[in-house]
Amino acid sequence: MKHIPNILTIIRLLITVPILILFFWIKDSPQIQLLVLALVVIATITDWLDGWWARKFNCISDFGKTHDPLADKWLVTLYIPLMAMGMIHFIPVTLLWLRDVTTTHLRSIYDGPLPARKSGKIKTAISFPLMCLLIATIPVTNGYLTIFTYLGGFLYWIGGITLSLLCIWSGIDYYIAVMKARKTQNSA
Repeated sequence: MKHIPNILTIIRLLITVPILILFFWIKDSPQIQLLVLALVVIATITDWLDGWWARKFNCISDFGKTHDPLADKWLVTLYIPLMAMGMIHFIPVTLLWLRDVTTTHLRSIYDGPLPARKSGKIKTAISFPLMCLLIATIPVTNGYLTIFTYLGGFLYWIGGITLSLLCIWSGIDYYIAVMKARKTQNSA
């Protein structure tokens, strides 16, 4: 029971690879689009569930503290094919990548595991559903989700701007938290 959060994190790590491979055929098959969307939803649910389980049953582990953010970063790589398909601008994807690299670096210079920040949780709570909506808006011949294609322009701009602002805010929030913690550590 105490290993369930770690198992969910490993599932999220492993599920990203087939999703990336399936993106090559997404425009050719409405079934693949649905499969990719379903796998991303499952990965997103495991992200929420592993954190909830770990806190609820006090199963927080060093493995989870290290690998949960790593699994999130792997899942974020799914924005790259979305960007290549023109579903989202490169600026929010670049800011998302820079934010993740920066927070990873900040975690490495911090003495001990850096707890998740509320800004990071909000960024995740917006970025994963946005990813799901962007997948649903991909124009697929004879697709099952054609009703979502009308959201494409809206998500491209409003979703992209929102994601950009969240990444900037979250990155600055992590930076300030680490600098304050280091200052406290150095003065002790």
